[in-house]
Amino acid sequence: MITFLIDGAGNLLVPDVGGRRRARAQARTFAEGGEVLFEACVLGERPYCSPGVVFLAASRTALHVSPTEVKSLARRALPTEHLAIRQIHRRTRSDPRIIRPFWSVAECHDGHVGFVVACAPEHMRYFTESLGAEGPG
Repeated sequence: MITFLIDGAGNLLVPDVGGRRRARAQARTFAEGGEVLFEACVLGERPYCSPGVVFLAASRTALHVSPTEVKSLARRALPTEHLAIRQIHRRTRSDPRIIRPFWSVAECHDGHVGFVVACAPEHMRYFTESLGAEGPG
């Protein structure tokens, strides 16, 4: 009980401690070859695109999209060998409103068809590295 109260007080005083701890754990998991799950938007005219917020499961060897945090529910693989990133930028007013204001946006293409992947900037590197590209600066 005392530990719970101390943790609660610590979170109030330094609210981002949990976020930094989670970010380090995700980075370690990804570096060790595991999957990192995060919220994203995958918008466009491809079968794996969705008009809402989804969850991406990224690893060094694969990229999957799922409508929920339950990775096995309606999970679809993205064809990483056919995907390429054209550019990455911060969300602008011209981007779809479903994309959160603080997210980064990757303009991608699958063959000749364009689509957009948006997620938090700290997660964009997992997406880009899953495609074999360098993470953003």
